[in-house]
Amino acid sequence: MPVRLMIVDDRADVRQLLRAIVEDAPEDVAVAGEADGVAPALATIDAVDPDVLVIDATMPELGGVEAAPIILDRRPGQKILLCSAFVDQETCDRAEAAGIAVCVSKDDMDAIPRVAWELARPSSGAPAAPA
Repeated sequence: MPVRLMIVDDRADVRQLLRAIVEDAPEDVAVAGEADGVAPALATIDAVDPDVLVIDATMPELGGVEAAPIILDRRPGQKILLCSAFVDQETCDRAEAAGIAVCVSKDDMDAIPRVAWELARPSSGAPAAPA
């Protein structure tokens, strides 16, 4: 059974690119749903039931770091992967404090299927390393 992803990004071109990356990935990962913001994601997340939520760090309504506690309050244990154009230690520290499992740079989006697979199906029980 594939690892199910939900992509939350306000830019349709980024969602489309990430969907194409996931579809071409060797890992057994599939896009189960998409949303263009946090409110639409919260409206559909229970129906989509993703293993991993891939969320943009910066969106007009709420960014991924700000949204993570809301999502985790509703879905405790939800694996969240933050995708950001600017991944630095401060961003990753804020993300981790908010309950986000891992940060991936948008420059390294090709790594998202592998990181999501490792996050959802860790073989050693250790958390996935940041990409």
